[in-house]
Amino acid sequence: ILDKGSDRRAFPPPPLLPEVLKPLHRVVAATWPNIRIIPYMSPGASDAIYTSAAGMPTYTLAGVAVDRDDDREHGRDERVRVAAFYTGNEFYYHYLKALTSQ
Repeated sequence: ILDKGSDRRAFPPPPLLPEVLKPLHRVVAATWPNIRIIPYMSPGASDAIYTSAAGMPTYTLAGVAVDRDDDREHGRDERVRVAAFYTGNEFYYHYLKALTSQ
């Protein structure tokens, strides 16, 4: 049992940059009309520890819908619905194109 937290320094949350959010709003509206975007801090680990340390604002987003009554995230039988998988792939593709075409 650990009796203290990590000595690792936390990074401040990255600013919500318009060049990231504007295309996100556009692609979300085209993919899932009437869905709101709600920024939040992700509690999990990611490569952001390295990119944030290098001074790169780093974000994460969830583009694959998960059934709230059947969430098997990171379990032995992790899965998503087939339609959600393909819609998520389309979403990521269009969002990446929107980000890189600016």
